[in-house]
Amino acid sequence: MVNEGVDPDVVTYSILIDGLCKHGEIERAMELLHSMESEGHESNVVTYSILIDGLCKHGEIDRAMELLHSMKSEGHEPNVVTYSILIDGLCKHGEIDRAMELLHSMKSEGHEPNVVTYNILIDGLYKHGEIERAMELLHSMKSEGHEPDVVTYSILIDGLCKHGEIERAMELLHRMKSERHKPNVVTYSILIDGLCKHGEIERAMELLHSMKSEGHEPDVVTYNILIDGLCKHGEIDRAMNLLHRMKSEGHEPNVVTYNILIDGLFKHGEIHRAMKQLHSMKSVGHKPNVVTCNILIDGLCKHGEIERAMELLHSMKSEGHESNVVTYSILIDGLCKHGEIERVMELLHSMKSEGHEPDVVTYSILIDGLCKHGEIERAMELLHSMESEGHESNVVTYSILIDGLCKHGEIDRAMELLHSMKSEGHEPNVVTYNILIDGLYKHGEIERAMELLHSMKSEGHEPDVVTYSILIDGLCKHGEIERAMELLHRMKSERHKPNVVTYSILIDGLCKHGEIERAMELLHSMKSEGHEPDVVTYNILIDGLCKHGEIDRAMNLLHRMKSKGHEPNVVTYNILIDGLFKHGEIHRAMKQLHSMKSVGHKPNVVTCNILIDGLCKHGEIERAMELLHSMKSEGHESNVVTYSILIDGLCKHGEIERAMELLHSMKSEGHDSDVVTYSIL
Repeated sequence: MVNEGVDPDVVTYSILIDGLCKHGEIERAMELLHSMESEGHESNVVTYSILIDGLCKHGEIDRAMELLHSMKSEGHEPNVVTYSILIDGLCKHGEIDRAMELLHSMKSEGHEPNVVTYNILIDGLYKHGEIERAMELLHSMKSEGHEPDVVTYSILIDGLCKHGEIERAMELLHRMKSERHKPNVVTYSILIDGLCKHGEIERAMELLHSMKSEGHEPDVVTYNILIDGLCKHGEIDRAMNLLHRMKSEGHEPNVVTYNILIDGLFKHGEIHRAMKQLHSMKSVGHKPNVVTCNILIDGLCKHGEIERAMELLHSMKSEGHESNVVTYSILIDGLCKHGEIERVMELLHSMKSEGHEPDVVTYSILIDGLCKHGEIERAMELLHSMESEGHESNVVTYSILIDGLCKHGEIDRAMELLHSMKSEGHEPNVVTYNILIDGLYKHGEIERAMELLHSMKSEGHEPDVVTYSILIDGLCKHGEIERAMELLHRMKSERHKPNVVTYSILIDGLCKHGEIERAMELLHSMKSEGHEPDVVTYNILIDGLCKHGEIDRAMNLLHRMKSKGHEPNVVTYNILIDGLFKHGEIHRAMKQLHSMKSVGHKPNVVTCNILIDGLCKHGEIERAMELLHSMKSEGHESNVVTYSILIDGLCKHGEIERAMELLHSMKSEGHDSDVVTYSIL
């Protein structure tokens, strides 16, 4: 246009600068600004605002601030849009305090912020966890005569929901209504989402009815939120009913709706219904997308249907549906979990040949699979090949390999790999250290594990409750109870809060070393510090009391745990039944069996074995045989151990023929005898 004698104006330049900014060509945009000014073309506030926006979007906040000062020094007065753009840029880069300062500057310079400016700041504050300051800003803007709009309230309601303040979010909805600000479908959808995420499904459903009764029609997003909430809380049938209702009310479900439902059905084991939904979505003209494909393949893999997952990938590709690196990573994970390492390696080559470049997640899954199947050398080779191909490994990749080495007893190589990762600039995290500390103690190297605790702290890595729990467990298992107790006190003094697992480990250690009274004292201490014991803690103590002949105290503890609202489980009853048998209390042991059944706990194979063993040891062979038959007729499992116990009992009572008959019975029922069974016979 210049060659043809047409002189570009400020609008032309501004359009060009905007285009360059949108394509990431910031330097060329800056050059164009300078050349237009040097050629005598006057830039304006719009030109500068476009450039400031481009700089902000490319993370060049300081240059954007400099440009604001330049435009002012050149006599171009910024407007509310310019300031709002900069405030938005500062907020998005976490510079909240500078954004607040800029708000005060613009006001002091006589530029009045508008509702958009305030909305940007309120959004920035809540997204950086400053919900109270966001609420204060709402009051400030109102007191200064700036009326909030539906966006302001929706942002704040979203912030409150995401910070778990559901009641305050509900109050804010009522307040906005009382101030004659009409909520819209977005406001209601945000609140419904918050309620669903906090498990308040019924209130979310009530809010759906309220919004409709007030004339606000829910959209597909609202319905998707509710269907997702219902699926996540196991209410699949209600989710399906809601799908039918939205259709009957003229709301067309979209691909997201079907993805949510298919995912929910898979997660609740309803494979057939999930596949049926796939056919439904296709029949109404919704083309499955890559997310659908990934959900289906993941669901099939998790239910052991690897072949169907592989077939589905091929059929979806032949139908022109996309796949991506996530699709292949899911399948690789499924194959690894089923021990199909060679097929995994083939799939890796296929994905590469189809133009899908594996990422660090894909490689980490593969390395994990190789480690879990004992192929440590191949896992190490894969690490080197991924790095040589330009794929950057991360702390997760190294942690997986270190875990694999530890689990295969290669502690020194695991320690070497820790040093290598550090020398290559990969900083280990607390998980990496926990894996190594666990590996060291499990291989009897408790002192090296303690040294590693000191090293990680000296390097600025803060141990967590898991680190201390692993070490306390290690010390207990090595008989170092006093050092374990000292470590508990040290972690508390360093402001690391022990949890129920930490206390349960120590209580177990004390019980196993015969220190029942100290274990009971520790139970009281943990409760007084606000740590509520769980069923595992109680089971440890009940087991300890039984093993030390304190049956009545064990029974009292059972009653106490029930009175505190802790429901005993099948393990609790197994411990008690075993303890009672071992102390000759057959009648009370059988009574506990009836108690566990009466409260809905189904005896398992361990219960069956404890009972049969107890009866055999007390010479009650016939009752043991009757019990086996009755438990089988009630659908309770038995195993090779059950039969071995009974065969042992019969042999000890000289009933060799019956023992041989029982051996044939167990084989006919599909239980293969083992070396123990034959040794008994």
